[in-house]
Formats: sequence, structure tokens, C-alpha cells
Amino acid sequence: KQSLLRVASSDLSSGINAEYGGTLQQLIEQLQELSSRLKSVVGTSTTSVVSGCDLFVRFITLRSLNKGQVDSDIWESKSFDPIRRFLVERGNQFMKRLMLSRKKIAQLAYPFITDGVTVLTVDMSRVVLEILTKAHDNMKKFHVLVTVSEPDKNGLMMLKALRDRGIHATQILDCSIGFVMERVDFVLVGAGGVVTNGGLINKIGTYPTAVMARSLNKPFYVAVESFKFYRKYPLGQMDLPNYCKYLDTDKEKDHPFVDYTPPSLINKLFTDLGVLTPSAVSDELIKLYI
Repeated sequence: KQSLLRVASSDLSSGINAEYGGTLQQLIEQLQELSSRLKSVVGTSTTSVVSGCDLFVRFITLRSLNKGQVDSDIWESKSFDPIRRFLVERGNQFMKRLMLSRKKIAQLAYPFITDGVTVLTVDMSRVVLEILTKAHDNMKKFHVLVTVSEPDKNGLMMLKALRDRGIHATQILDCSIGFVMERVDFVLVGAGGVVTNGGLINKIGTYPTAVMARSLNKPFYVAVESFKFYRKYPLGQMDLPNYCKYLDTDKEKDHPFVDYTPPSLINKLFTDLGVLTPSAVSDELIKLYI
């Protein structure tokens, strides 16, 4: 299955052709409206889709990344068709970068997995799966502990995916992380989003896992695509927007699906932009949005 972020980006790319825009500004407004509709129906991965949609619209209209004379001619054309073709090309570039991001991250991260290590992970993460698969394909022998990841039990999907690839994996209860942490070498998790200060928004249970890892001096690593970098600055759990935390409109009865892990608990982030410290995220966000 494709991630919701890839599906949303594909829909936006198609929207450049499908949506009529007599001017560039009209087309951008139409894409932003389509982006808002996509954000409203995505469910648990809302954070990544919100950041991905915002970056898509920013990326395809960012003239500063293409400074050649040809691009100047395109932007100054009296006809909208050359601009539309240019934006379609930019959308295709965005999709290619998105498709290659996991492989880049896996290439950077898999050397951290050495023979005999035990890795703890939370929830179903495709980029973490890519890293572990890359390590396994390079003949690394290791053991993965996967939490059940209540309330939707996505950890069962991760366990099956790992075992289908021949990787030694064991399911553990969410509440047993304290018991198993002393035999874990490091924690490796994916991300719903990474905020401006380098903090992590991810599946509920990630934060206590990070707290436990820090208490026993175990490294806590995050694998995340740069398109999930998110321009928010929460100071705690209550600062997360409701559309990130909840699935249902009745917030009083609904259990949050994500929590916030502060940057002080994160050792490294493996991204398609390189291996980053949490403090470097704000600089990379600035580069992405200027």
C-alpha cells in the first residue's frame, strides 16, 4: 500500500492538469483548496499529509530553485500553458524525490545496525522497515522488538512485514517497554511529523518509549522523510493541534493517536537530507520554505 502522503501528493500533481487556473495565483488557490480537502479526510497520518501538501505547493511554485534563462522566459510568458507544463514537471520532480527518500534514508541508516544488536521500534513505519530490510539484505544479524501499538495494533502489521522478509522479530506489549529496555541497544522509530525545534509527533506510546530509553542511556533514533518536517513549535502534549491528535470530532471521548517527544530525548534523525541532530531541523525547514 502507498502511504497517504504519496497518495495526496499524487492527487495534487494530477490537480495541476485537472484544475483550471487562468492565472498562476488562481491555480495555487485551487491547489490549496484541494490540499485542504485532502487534509480533512486522511485520518491518523494527518501531520505528514499537512506538511507534505504545504511543501508540494511551495515546491512547484518556487522559482528560486530554477534560475536559468529558460525559467525566466516561462514565468514571463503571456500564455498560461507553458507555466502549467512547468508546474507539472515540478510536481513530477517532487514525486520522484518522495519516492526515492526512503531508499536514501535506508542507505544512511543501515550501517548503524551491526551484528547482534537488538532494536526496539514502535508502530508500523515504512521507512523503518526499509532500513531494517536494507540491513538484513546486507547480511546483518539482529533482533527487532515491535510494540503492539494500541489502539489500532499497527505493530502486528510491522511484525508480519519483518517476518515476511526473514528478519528475526518479536512482538511485545506496549506496557512492557520498561521490562525489555535494558536488553535493547537502541530505539528506532518513524515519524508522523518532525516540528521546528526537532521534536517528534508520532504514534501514541512513542514519548514514554523515549523517556525510558533516556533513563537507561539507550540511543533514540528517528527515521523521517524531509517532507514530514512541520512548521509548528509545540512545547508539550496540549500544544498539538487537535487534527493531529484525534480521529473523531468528539474530542472528549476520543483517545489521542499521537504524542509529542521533545528534541532533548532524540539522539539523531535519519533523513533524506542527511543524518541530522534535532537542532538542525529548523535550518532545514528554512531552506525548504525559502
